[in-house]
Amino acid sequence: MLTTIAATAPYWHGGGFPFLVFPAFFFVAFLVVFLVFGVLRRGSWRARPDARSVLADRFARGDIDAEEYRSRLSELSRK
Repeated sequence: MLTTIAATAPYWHGGGFPFLVFPAFFFVAFLVVFLVFGVLRRGSWRARPDARSVLADRFARGDIDAEEYRSRLSELSRK
């Protein structure tokens, strides 16, 4: 009985170094994977609007008229 107690004494109370490091490691790994796939899905940290959507927004706000909108849209379609 004493040899069994002596052999397992350091591990009686659970916890300890490995039990704190492994969950922290997996949490950090999950966070990194989540951030990487989030960035790859969107293309960048901040989504940039394309030229056609900016042009449509300007037309919707009334900054440009229909003729200017069509001419700029045709110019964008050529490029």
